[in-house]
Amino acid sequence: MSLNKLKMSTSLFVKLMVITSLMSFSNSLQAQDSLSLEDALKVALKQNFDILLTEKAVEVNQIQNTWGQAGRFPTVTLSAQQGNNISDQSNNPTSFIQALLMTNSLQGGANVNWTLFNGFRVRANKEKLEQLELQSEGNATLVIENTIQGIILNYYQAKLQQEKILLLNNVIELSKQKWEYQKLRQDLGVALTVDLLQYESAFYQDSTNLIMQHLAYDNAIRNLNLIMGVDESKQWDLTDEIEVDAVGYDFEALKEKMLSSNQNIKNEFINIEILARDITLAKATMYPVVGFNAGAQFQANSFKIGDFPRAQGVTVNYYANFTLNFTLYDGGKVKRGIQALEVQNEVNEIQLDKLKSTLSSELKTHYDLYEARLKMFDLTKKSFRVAQKNFDIAKLKESSGLINSFAFRDIEMAYLTTGLSMIETGFNLIESQTNLAKLTGGLLDE
Repeated sequence: MSLNKLKMSTSLFVKLMVITSLMSFSNSLQAQDSLSLEDALKVALKQNFDILLTEKAVEVNQIQNTWGQAGRFPTVTLSAQQGNNISDQSNNPTSFIQALLMTNSLQGGANVNWTLFNGFRVRANKEKLEQLELQSEGNATLVIENTIQGIILNYYQAKLQQEKILLLNNVIELSKQKWEYQKLRQDLGVALTVDLLQYESAFYQDSTNLIMQHLAYDNAIRNLNLIMGVDESKQWDLTDEIEVDAVGYDFEALKEKMLSSNQNIKNEFINIEILARDITLAKATMYPVVGFNAGAQFQANSFKIGDFPRAQGVTVNYYANFTLNFTLYDGGKVKRGIQALEVQNEVNEIQLDKLKSTLSSELKTHYDLYEARLKMFDLTKKSFRVAQKNFDIAKLKESSGLINSFAFRDIEMAYLTTGLSMIETGFNLIESQTNLAKLTGGLLDE
């Protein structure tokens, strides 16, 4: 194959790839279901797998959180037993009664066990069950916050990739027009070969970028679907635009809100409360245990010896007992256990202080980053407006022959670069706002 044929084949292939890509993207947008950020959040809150799992954990702890589970109520048991025995002693000369012996019995009973006092263990158990339920709810809230954050960032990440596709479409369409125009001029003998090659090269480069951008968009949609809990191949028409609300924040107000509303801090407080109940339960073993046991036993027996009439008898016993148990000495086991729990409580307090310090530092980092990104977003908007004006002027100058293809390409790339930068800085600003909202416990409020 000659070099010219190879060029023609490559050119045709790239054209077909770009046209197919643009048509599929346009057709897919028409066939897709519309999806706003609010809709994405609603779907995720219903179908996200992590949320569903934590909801089940909360349900389990809600079921367990009862006074019966804590041990307040008595235990009632019923029992029954029926027995039959046949002993043939008719051919036993050593037996006192040489006859067929038959015995039938029926036994039954009811028993009540009730712990009247065990060192306030019942109350401590109930309080711990309540804290465990709060702990599961706190973990569920944290998962919901993470899911909301993931939905927001992945939704706008997909929208970011979509906006880049639209911007690249504008550039590649212009590159295609310039290339075709230069080919027409060359056929007329008024165009330079170097200009034709420059526009052809630009078209290939922009086409490659567009293909890669479609791949980035597909990956972003796939990640969004994964968090939403829907089919990963589902395609959407994202209706919300990347709109930045430039809000001014006061760091001290953010820090105060974080210390009072951050879910990680709340969960750590719950962990400390649970350990406090464990200490109470450990101390309860140092108190005496008073128990009450009552019940009744029923027994009916019948006997038959040989040909004599059957004899029957019934016995009923009632009982009611009180018990007192007190551990006088266990080698210091309980005392050491309590001391270990108290040390662990101190460890938890230190961990809480460390968590507050870590989150404060993280908040400061995100706050400074937000302030920097806010300035960068304002600058990139201004830069894009300038690049856009310069690009519009360059198109007129290039058509008039006042600038060559190389200068025009430089201006075109500056327009593309600043446009992409403006979109990315807008997304980055949204990302910073979302991170600040999560750190301060504001995602659920919003």
